[in-house]
Amino acid sequence: MRIFIPLFLSIILFVFSSFEITEGELDMSIEEIARKKVHHGKDGRFHNPWCEGCRRSFVDLMKWMVFSKNVYKEEKKKGVRFNVITTDFAKLNETSKDYAVWLGHSTVLIKVNGKVIITDPVLWNINFLLKRKTPFPIEPEKLPQINYVLISHGHYDHLDTKSIKFLKERFNPFFISGPGYEDYLNSIGISKHIVLDWWENYQIEGIKITSLPVQHWSKRTPFDDDKMLWCSFLIEHGDRKYYWVGDSGYYEGYKEIGEKFGPIDVLFVPVGAYEPRWFMKPYHVNPEEAVQVARDVRAKNFIPIHWGTFDLTDEPLWLPIKHLKEIYKDESNSKLRLLKHGGHFILNERG
Repeated sequence: MRIFIPLFLSIILFVFSSFEITEGELDMSIEEIARKKVHHGKDGRFHNPWCEGCRRSFVDLMKWMVFSKNVYKEEKKKGVRFNVITTDFAKLNETSKDYAVWLGHSTVLIKVNGKVIITDPVLWNINFLLKRKTPFPIEPEKLPQINYVLISHGHYDHLDTKSIKFLKERFNPFFISGPGYEDYLNSIGISKHIVLDWWENYQIEGIKITSLPVQHWSKRTPFDDDKMLWCSFLIEHGDRKYYWVGDSGYYEGYKEIGEKFGPIDVLFVPVGAYEPRWFMKPYHVNPEEAVQVARDVRAKNFIPIHWGTFDLTDEPLWLPIKHLKEIYKDESNSKLRLLKHGGHFILNERG
């Protein structure tokens, strides 16, 4: 068995859920599916209505972990160290412009209209089995005031209880998630919580945040499979649009999102944790698919995330970015903005 795959995955993963989809529902647009809540199952679980039959089973998990051959085994032994930038927020805050700082994996700090949003905050090691391969770029105590926390889904590498408690105690922000997180957040003393189902939005202080569908799943315990909805979030301020995708497989819905909301000024898109493809494809995009997402939503700039931080799958940590550089075509309509851990991008500069 591959020792680099955390054992806790085998504990929290893969219980089948069954859903009945009518022919008429399959003909709906992604927006219609969202607004009519077709993704809500009768048993209190959520699902991807357009992706029936792509759920992986426990047998599939064992086939991957125990019996499949990792073609990257020797390359992974070499290891890698990424450059980490200690973010200077005092200097960044001298500008009145919006900015984003990539803090590793899916954690992005975004300043919009003077307010600070952080996404899927994982500030430390998750547990003794799943540790950061690249350190958090800054001491968490030195983060600026956090106003809003966006939660994409319930997997441990995206929803970390220690980090959530820290942000609650230090900054007392609003937490924004899809439905299904109420009991979890209440259990750790969080009452400032806004629930946004797919295609719902929340507006405050000149900022509009919209929850949008992705193709994924959620689970934290052996019995709560798909009881927390998975989401992406569109952040709008004035004529600016920033779209953050925490985790997702590729699906045709991105074209519809692009038609409805594009062009997107900055896209934050996952590019890692995609091998082996036979197992990961439904729920994790690879670099080619990430570039296609950028095309679909008509992203003027796209920043790759979800790489180089946690060793979750077969490919080496450095491979997603190496491969992304190889296949990316420098099109005038969509610029690749590759950030180091702790690196920043000034969002409302044209150049």
